[in-house]
Amino acid sequence: MSTQFISQPQDAFRLGDFLLEGFAQPDWTEFRGASAFVKRSGTKHIKGAMKAFVARGGVIRFTAGVDAGGTSEQGLRDLLDAVDNGAGIFVYGNGSSSTFHPKIYLFRNNQAAHLVVGSGNFTEGGLYTNYEASVLLKLDLSVPADQEILDAVTESLDIWSTSTEGECFLLDAALLERLTAAQKVPDERIARAEERMVREAAGDEVENIFTWRGVRAAPEAAAVILPVEDNVDIDPEDEDDQALEVPQYPPVTPQTGNHTTFLMTLQRTDVGVGQTTRGAQRRSPEIFIPLIARDTDPDFWGWPRLFVPDAGWAGPTDKHGRGKMDRTNVMVRLGGATFPITMWYNPDKKDLRLRSEYLRSAGDIGDIFYMQRTNGAGGFSYYVEIVPVGTNRYNSLIPHCNMSVRNSHKLFGYL
Repeated sequence: MSTQFISQPQDAFRLGDFLLEGFAQPDWTEFRGASAFVKRSGTKHIKGAMKAFVARGGVIRFTAGVDAGGTSEQGLRDLLDAVDNGAGIFVYGNGSSSTFHPKIYLFRNNQAAHLVVGSGNFTEGGLYTNYEASVLLKLDLSVPADQEILDAVTESLDIWSTSTEGECFLLDAALLERLTAAQKVPDERIARAEERMVREAAGDEVENIFTWRGVRAAPEAAAVILPVEDNVDIDPEDEDDQALEVPQYPPVTPQTGNHTTFLMTLQRTDVGVGQTTRGAQRRSPEIFIPLIARDTDPDFWGWPRLFVPDAGWAGPTDKHGRGKMDRTNVMVRLGGATFPITMWYNPDKKDLRLRSEYLRSAGDIGDIFYMQRTNGAGGFSYYVEIVPVGTNRYNSLIPHCNMSVRNSHKLFGYL
């Protein structure tokens, strides 16, 4: 056995290099691994090499953690795509406060194994640019001591990649949809938008203690070249289209209603991040739908049929005996993103609220919130646009915001 200490980002050799070289090595027949966090920032560098490894007969068995929001929907989707639609990809979690946190990467055949154990997650930072520490072990399996080390490692990897109800699951498209709807794996685009909003809200009020220091960048992610079927002609002018990655979302239940579209002018309570004063609490990420708007077409919102009483609610009830009611995991499409939101009603608040940082951060005061119900075929129940003041589309829609709200400047309407 030989050992090598890997210190990122100082060393010339980094964890991402180890993975790319391993998948390209024709002598390896199997890759095993586990990582607490998996994100597209990391998978985009390795996905093509994984595909090629599987295409030539290599076996992959890998486990991703889904705790603490560290693994993204896009990262898991890349693993599904890279490994025969997910064969051999597992997710592991614990409903308690214990976090699934290992980082193990192993290439092997019947004679030898190369093993990295360290701190690097399957993210761009973990593979290339973060400060990480790992140990590379090169094992000779004809040596009993080396075989014992491999056996101990694979014993844990086997536990973490054996389907166990409520703990370890073989990943497929249906499970990924459940994980996304349950907000166990965030959409990276939404997470980045929320992080940017927090930074912008803090502004110059937060002291910058540490000096910015650049590190060696990650390499350019290699393009994935897929084989072209025989007798299929590709127009050279269309070659760029072959590389486009179009996400496919499973269909959802069609959204009913007497109208197709809801329109509402956004007010101060519907936009922005709220308080930016240090120590003050930010507003909740919600858009406020007046009850008169909800009750004009209850089916449009799924009210109350699709709402579930909050079992922990101990507050007042309305005249119908309803307390707090929630409709969770409502799939919405805005811009290029499809993501879940929560609708909720609280008799104390006197309105219906749409909880989503992504929705709230998209508009400005006076813009029109445009919400269209769908047949669910695209994987979302509602299509949303924010129509800015001063545009031709705004001018065509504002006459349809012809209903007012008592004690408010808000206007709404249906189409």
